[in-house]
Amino acid sequence: MKAFKMLLLTFGFLVAAQAKAGFITTNELALDAIFSQASFGNNPIDIRIGVASEIIAPSLLNITSNAEVSQLFNLHIGALNIVNFYFIDTISACGGTINAGIVGCGELPGNDFVVESSFASGRFGGELLAHELGHNLGLAHLTGSFLMNPSLNNNTTLTTGEVSTIRTSSLVQTDGQGFWIDINPVLIVAKASTPVPEPSTLVLLLLSVGFLVRKNIKK
Repeated sequence: MKAFKMLLLTFGFLVAAQAKAGFITTNELALDAIFSQASFGNNPIDIRIGVASEIIAPSLLNITSNAEVSQLFNLHIGALNIVNFYFIDTISACGGTINAGIVGCGELPGNDFVVESSFASGRFGGELLAHELGHNLGLAHLTGSFLMNPSLNNNTTLTTGEVSTIRTSSLVQTDGQGFWIDINPVLIVAKASTPVPEPSTLVLLLLSVGFLVRKNIKK
């Protein structure tokens, strides 16, 4: 059975409770740096971010129970060796614990985790995503100046032992020349987003409208 592990923002939980709108921040460069640090030796793991998806699920924008976490993870998009990053407004439940300071929750092990959008986009965003991904890869909490400390601590260190555990995960793929992990970012929304026309499309639309107007005037 998969367990849920949470990450706490112990020094700023009041801010966490005030998140307003979900959005995606992937922090790919930060993730690549974390999974290529010295403990990985000459075999870093590339974090590959795929095309973002959007799921309309207003009841899951603010997670307050373990049942809602399970419901969210049951929406998994893609194959079993693809990790889903879910971005929501707020989360205050994980693994049976209720705490307003929770900012992320991930399966241990598994292929799904959820974070608060506001913190994924902030100063500790890379650390937050890498920590929850670490749980998916089989890493438990490790108290101290490490990535897997139970709360955000501005440290992303992974031990050689943790790297060995990561390499055994089925989420780590290889072609014989390199290693990588595929990620699907998933945004949870209350309603479908309204697409904004690209500038070139908008210009063409305005020109066509202008042409029709001028043509009508000539008549």
